[in-house]
Amino acid sequence: MKRIIRTEGICLRVRDIRESSKLVTFFCPGEARLTGIARGARRPKSRFGAALDQFSVSRLIYHWHQERTVFTISDAELVRAHPGIAAVPARFLAAEQVAEFLLRVLKPHDHNPRLYRLAIIYLDALDRADAGYSALVGSFLLKAAAFLGFKPELERCLRCSKERGHAQDWSFDPVHGGMVCPDCGTGGSAAKLEPGQADELGRLLTTPVAGLAGAELAPGRLGLVLAFVTHHIDPLLLNSFNWQGL
Repeated sequence: MKRIIRTEGICLRVRDIRESSKLVTFFCPGEARLTGIARGARRPKSRFGAALDQFSVSRLIYHWHQERTVFTISDAELVRAHPGIAAVPARFLAAEQVAEFLLRVLKPHDHNPRLYRLAIIYLDALDRADAGYSALVGSFLLKAAAFLGFKPELERCLRCSKERGHAQDWSFDPVHGGMVCPDCGTGGSAAKLEPGQADELGRLLTTPVAGLAGAELAPGRLGLVLAFVTHHIDPLLLNSFNWQGL
């Protein structure tokens, strides 16, 4: 059975194949992970243009077949470009971290429009940001994990349910997914937080992206967020974070 499908998608990865074609992976709100071949996309006068550039948002037409996992993309129209991402290496790395996370967690035909909108919001923010890239990535990871059913507990102790308030000397346990109060101690996989860092994790999870503009993430916090995400969304190996020594 064959169908012609029209959809919108974020271009997460592009690879040159054969003499003039591209293999492209998109995140689409209805189809989730979509991989297709755009024949002739590398030719100078290709009809695809910038619609297949990494991190672009485009309207797509592709030919779906029930017995295939890689489809033919017949047309693509650019909706939104993110040229600022490629202009700054740190921006590009942050956007690549967002893209790699999505590539690892998305499954074909996994309907997730909320995560799709979140990805566009954070790519838009990275395209304009002058600083605070790690804070944007950390916030995206925590919110994306929550959308996928793995929301960390940041307001009360995992062990005794004591409310955190603005108390200090708390720890964060990435394996069990939340805060541990001073009375329950650290131990196991819990890592003690510096003053203010518990509030910082809470802001990453709850603050709208506009409120994070220029925010700097304390050293080691992105690694803690990554430890939580990679433990609860298993198996998850994110190579793009190795550049930061996390």
